[in-house]
Amino acid sequence: MDAHTPAPYDKNVLMAVRAVVNGAANDGQQKMAMDWIINSVCNYYDLSYRPDGMGGARATDFHEGRRFCGAQIVKMLRPEALLAVEKVESKRKTRHEAKPND
Repeated sequence: MDAHTPAPYDKNVLMAVRAVVNGAANDGQQKMAMDWIINSVCNYYDLSYRPDGMGGARATDFHEGRRFCGAQIVKMLRPEALLAVEKVESKRKTRHEAKPND
């Protein structure tokens, strides 16, 4: 797959993504939309490297940008992501409570 090739989709994927955006997606539509985004749009599990015949360094860089988006989404599914957010929020709350009132 060329790094710049748009992800293929069908009517089911189209309707699933629209339902997610509108806040009306059922469980199956949510899963379908996220699977399409991570695996097809971001091509997350594909190797970023593209040889010279497929665009070389520029195509590799472009594809790595796609994968980066997928990585951000997949990261949200990891337990340590929640722990990191809670830790930051806890520090903010502690600093806010420690400030004297004016």
